[in-house]
Amino acid sequence: MRKFSVSVLICLGLLALSSPAYAHNQLIATSPSAGSSVEAGPVRIDLTFEEAPMALPFGEGNLIAVANADTGKQLGGACATIEGDHLITTANLYVPGKYKVLWRQVSDDGHVVSGDFTFTLTNTSLYSTDKVGNQCFDRNGKELDVSTQRLLSKAKQTDNGFSTGLVWSTIFILLGSLVGAVQINRRKK
Repeated sequence: MRKFSVSVLICLGLLALSSPAYAHNQLIATSPSAGSSVEAGPVRIDLTFEEAPMALPFGEGNLIAVANADTGKQLGGACATIEGDHLITTANLYVPGKYKVLWRQVSDDGHVVSGDFTFTLTNTSLYSTDKVGNQCFDRNGKELDVSTQRLLSKAKQTDNGFSTGLVWSTIFILLGSLVGAVQINRRKK
């Protein structure tokens, strides 16, 4: 019976470790916060994650874009800089209304996590700009070419089934092990 109990504990521990919650770097805070109101101007968008995203070249995973929440039209390119466990960008916005922040980040283990949230823009200062949306600059202040970049607002967010398949495979193996342990325990009696 002792071997059976140990087998069950090991199986349950492995199942807990294979949980999707452990497979993805979770977003824990946003600025602006979801549903908040923000004054027009250069709006700093700061996403805080549990862990630092994987350091990747521009346009290859860690992205933030801003879109009109009503039309879905992305305003400017999608880009972000990594500062510790933060993804950060700045978007110039002046037309009052609802905006959607779209984001995608790659964890250090290669998992891609994405999501979105909305905020409302007000313009009591009469701010105006010719360069609307996310402004993408390299570390030297040179504007980055985002003309060939696929719009984040149009990208399908999928994990290609790998994570789901891995979880289901692990569950199948653990259940098989559990059934085998029960059968062995019954034969010993």
